[in-house]
Amino acid sequence: MSTLEAFSILFMLLAGVALAIWIFVRGWSPEQLPRWAGLVWALMLVLVVVPKLLPASIRWSDSVSVAQGAIAIVMLALSIKCLILLIRNGSALNDSQRWAAYLGLTPLVIGAVLVLGFLFIVGLFSAK
Repeated sequence: MSTLEAFSILFMLLAGVALAIWIFVRGWSPEQLPRWAGLVWALMLVLVVVPKLLPASIRWSDSVSVAQGAIAIVMLALSIKCLILLIRNGSALNDSQRWAAYLGLTPLVIGAVLVLGFLFIVGLFSAK
């Protein structure tokens, strides 16, 4: 790995963390829940579709995986933000805002199911 590639990877990682912090700090009104949920679904689509469009030699490079990690960090921050807004303003939300909050929780639910599935598989194959 060259020095330029290392610095670009470090820059992408720091930019992803800074973007996640900026998104998490700003915009805490329940009226923005549909926008956050739409952004979460757009980021999930980017994580699934964009790597399939890249050539195989680029798809498995270090910089692409770091960029995917940065996108995943931002998506996780948005999903946690939707959860906090749902808990904080649950009774005051209208139907579209509540539905958007539930849609924004999708990555957290998928992650929890994957962790439980992993723990179940580990439990099946562990020695008694």
